[in-house]
Amino acid sequence: MDQRLEQSPVSGESALADTSAPVLEARGIARRFGAVVALDNASLALKNREVLGLVGDNGAGKSTLLKILSGVLLADDGRVLLDGKQIQIRSAHDAMEAGIETVYQDLALVDTMNAFQNVYLGREELAGRWFLRMLNLVDDRKMRKRSREVLDALAVKIPSIGASVRAMSGGQRQCLAIARAILWGRRIVILDEPTAALGVRESSQVLDVISDLRNHDVSVIVVSHNMQQLMDIADRITVMRLGRTIATRDVRQTEVSEIVGLITGAIAADPATDEAGSVEKPV
Repeated sequence: MDQRLEQSPVSGESALADTSAPVLEARGIARRFGAVVALDNASLALKNREVLGLVGDNGAGKSTLLKILSGVLLADDGRVLLDGKQIQIRSAHDAMEAGIETVYQDLALVDTMNAFQNVYLGREELAGRWFLRMLNLVDDRKMRKRSREVLDALAVKIPSIGASVRAMSGGQRQCLAIARAILWGRRIVILDEPTAALGVRESSQVLDVISDLRNHDVSVIVVSHNMQQLMDIADRITVMRLGRTIATRDVRQTEVSEIVGLITGAIAADPATDEAGSVEKPV
């Protein structure tokens, strides 16, 4: 099991993001679809052990930027850096090799399979004995054990590791999808509207899991329209408008009304960007 799952929270600091250099940066990203400019100088910087909210109105470019970082779309211009070094993300496989996992709204779970089968979908562990491996038989016991460990580490409550996904609530399904990313050693998890269509109780369960990811050295980008939830779990919020990054705010130094004003244009975009391309509020 990934050693990050065995780490205990750091007393007094587990809920605070690391202030070191960004683990992931997008600088000056541009993307066009014919005559339509979807992204124009979009940027963000994700710090280690940080939860970064990404917000904007419909058409602001959030989904396009997310897909570029996930390898679903190619950028026309700009750079992506991991730990300060430029990387090329030309496919979803490239993103996963870089330690980036994206959990979309549809979750990519198979309803007819149980929890541990979904966690290992496409990465099944073959049985240890050579003659069983020759028959392509999988090691259910090992997969059950490791899946249970990662779910316990994230305090994810599901009926049973062998329970069908179809029988799970929306919140349990979302948490299972997040746990799958962690089990496979992802350093960066991008969540697309993780609490959409969830009730209050289910949303709370998912938000608790997201907050706990810091304790496993995982950095998170959360794309959401729910401002209050982001204010509760995020360290910073980056705002996009009309394909551009216009501001980044520390949640401790802002409020929902300011974020909404930036989204709608009632508050002007910040005039300058930092070295990583993230727009920071002037002090």
